[in-house]
Amino acid sequence: MKREEIQRLIDEGYHILRRGVPEVVEGDLWEYLDSLDDDSGVLVLSELMTWSDEELARIKKA
Repeated sequence: MKREEIQRLIDEGYHILRRGVPEVVEGDLWEYLDSLDDDSGVLVLSELMTWSDEELARIKKA
């Protein structure tokens, strides 16, 4: 996944990738994340912007 694609998703209002699918989170993002199982396959888009290009390249989008 490329940084530009992540920024586009953020600009479109998405907050997370869940198993490669972008989703909008209603309410508090961190409360929502705390309510999930540890193995939920969720990545926070804003945090992905801090990842290296090599790390981003390993992300598969559905």
